[in-house]
Order: sequence, then C-alpha cells, then structure tokens
Amino acid sequence: MTLYDSSVLIDYLDGVDEAIECITRNAGERAVAPPLVLFEVYQGEVYRPDRTDLDAVDGALEWLTVVDGTARFARGAAELQDELRQQGTPLSARDAFIAGTARVLGESLAVSDSDFDVDGLREVVDLTVVGS
Repeated sequence: MTLYDSSVLIDYLDGVDEAIECITRNAGERAVAPPLVLFEVYQGEVYRPDRTDLDAVDGALEWLTVVDGTARFARGAAELQDELRQQGTPLSARDAFIAGTARVLGESLAVSDSDFDVDGLREVVDLTVVGS
C-alpha cells in the first residue's frame, strides 16, 4: 500500500521512467493520496506552458484513491511534525500533512523530491524515494 506525493504523480504524468516503474511495480496494491496532493498535481497542470487539461489528469490518475480524513490527518501531521521538530528538522507544513497522512494510514510514502529529506523521518514513516 502506497501513499503518493505529488512529486511522484507529476513525474508519472510527465513520463519520467522511474515514476512510471514505481507505480507499475505497485499496480496491484492500494494507491492513495490526500486531497492536498491532488491539489498540488492540479496546480502543476494549471501552470504548464501549454493548455490546461484537468480532465486528462483525472483520467491518467483514475487508479488513485483520494482519501479524506482531514481532522485525523491534521492531528497525525501535527504529532509527526512535533517529533521531527524535537529532533531539529521539521518538514514544511504541506509535507508534514502528507507524511502525517501516510503515517496515520500505515501506508508507505513514495516521493521523488528532496522535500522529505529530513533527519528522523525514515524512522517514523516508511519512505520510498523514487529515482534515487
């Protein structure tokens, strides 16, 4: 079971081999993302140099389940952020929400950028860095 960060999903939509391979390898498993991740993906589409096509994004990500438990995820994110802060390296608020959601759900978190490269995160979240 995997919770995907927008970095992996955007790479997947852009045809990045490592992202495609990761998603293909996990195709038989549950694939989820919180609404915030989907919003970030849509934002990426809005700022593309060519025409915005949100319907194409929906079609390309129809295999992804958007999970919403906002209050529970917010609490889990705050708890995670507090632990990381005590170790000295908190995440950005958005990334804490995403990582906290993965932790609350007991999902592996797949990312493809360095935003989640903070001390202590791997000890509390099953983190997969795609493309490294």
